[in-house]
Amino acid sequence: MKKLVCIITILLVNLNVTGQNDSIVNRKLRFPIWTTHSKNTDIVGVSFGAFPTDYNDKDKLTRTFGVRIEAFPLSPFYFLAPRTPLSTNEIAYKKYMEGTGITQQIYGLNISTGTFEGIDSYGISLTGFMHYSRKNNGIAMAGLTNSIERANGIIASFGGNEVYQGNGLMITTVWGNAAKHFSGIQISAENYILEKGRGLQIGVFNKAKNFRGLQLGLWNKNDKRSFPIINWQFKS
Repeated sequence: MKKLVCIITILLVNLNVTGQNDSIVNRKLRFPIWTTHSKNTDIVGVSFGAFPTDYNDKDKLTRTFGVRIEAFPLSPFYFLAPRTPLSTNEIAYKKYMEGTGITQQIYGLNISTGTFEGIDSYGISLTGFMHYSRKNNGIAMAGLTNSIERANGIIASFGGNEVYQGNGLMITTVWGNAAKHFSGIQISAENYILEKGRGLQIGVFNKAKNFRGLQLGLWNKNDKRSFPIINWQFKS
């Protein structure tokens, strides 16, 4: 027990020092349970949220070291958004990734009915409906769809996945996988790489631009050729 107390104390002290070096000053430490709606707070343990927070509030960064739980009653209706929340071009993507749009960081486990804000997650994200975030490094699993600006690891859902830039494994069913830039494996009924891809596509229909790798499916299309069953492109 004494060792556990010492470890927690050291962790809290280190977090306090880190917070003092952040651009956001006067950070608060909370343990073991707190709310994600508290500004400039490091939560060690379990954090709870009831609704998304403000995207562009540069003075609000909440960090969870442990488990984040969010239950938002309107999460089932996220899919009614008029268009994809992902960046539409490289300029917008870089501006967002280099800017101050981040509102939360999660180191551990994220459990949510629906995630829809500027979150950076490092670990595992489990979402009931739609998951949208800025970064996801680890595993992202959604009941409906994943929409992630930058994803590294496993991106899995029942409905569909889309990333602006990703590396790893994308796997889903009916609505397919789509990515602007992707390196790794895509598995779905339909797979799309819109600008640049490296790796393997497995599905009924596969299409990729600026692609290097293999395509396995009923119909496959890349910059070189369109071909059934198996297609490839290893050189320009």
